[in-house]
Amino acid sequence: MFEQATLTNGPAGKRVWTTFLGLGSQVVLISFAALAPMVWPQVLPTARFLESLAPPLPPAPPPKQLGNAVKQRPGRPGMVRFIHGISMPTRVPTGPIAIIEDEPAGPMVVGVPVGFGGPEVGVAGGITGGLGDAVRVAPPHVPEPIVKPAPEPPAVTPRYKVGGNVHLGALLHKAEPLYPALAKSARVSGEVELECVVGVDGRIHEVKVKSGNPLLVHAAVDAAWQWVYAPSKLNDVPIEIITMLTFSFRLN
Repeated sequence: MFEQATLTNGPAGKRVWTTFLGLGSQVVLISFAALAPMVWPQVLPTARFLESLAPPLPPAPPPKQLGNAVKQRPGRPGMVRFIHGISMPTRVPTGPIAIIEDEPAGPMVVGVPVGFGGPEVGVAGGITGGLGDAVRVAPPHVPEPIVKPAPEPPAVTPRYKVGGNVHLGALLHKAEPLYPALAKSARVSGEVELECVVGVDGRIHEVKVKSGNPLLVHAAVDAAWQWVYAPSKLNDVPIEIITMLTFSFRLN
């Protein structure tokens, strides 16, 4: 029924061309309306558009009345008076200007007739007027601090190496090193050479490792600390002696 109501008027070819003509005219109108502002931007209502977006600014507030505001003296136009009582003219006066001359001051008097220190620079009734007759008290005696003398540095014992006229004392106690178990299991053998310092009491004071396997050094050092010698002297003076100790480690 709907098809018969809409498509029964006129021939079919005429209706198609009418439809295309209506659609084409609408496309042309819409395209022209969209492209006209781009081609001719001067036709746009710029001023009215800005006025619609930016409302007018509100009026500025009136200036505040400050405490130091300038006040106009009533009855005297042209003169400005500040609150501190200072007036400033707004124009240069044209009449004669009076010149005020101050009277010369009298002679300046320095000092007073009486006082401590003489009549020229004295002070009448000053608190120092009676100090001339005061009893002088000697300052308290402060004893000087006792300075302890610096301790003398300890005497340095001479130290020599074995050789020439320097002989090491007789060996009183000798300790053999224990073969380390780790060195035995690793089948490590060899010699450890130590440099030792024998003190004036005949005991070992310092030990330095010169050579040897690290697995054997600890056992050799422990044994060296246990060695004891007879005290050594040079020209009847006790001395320290540097000697070399060698410990051998052999597997059976």
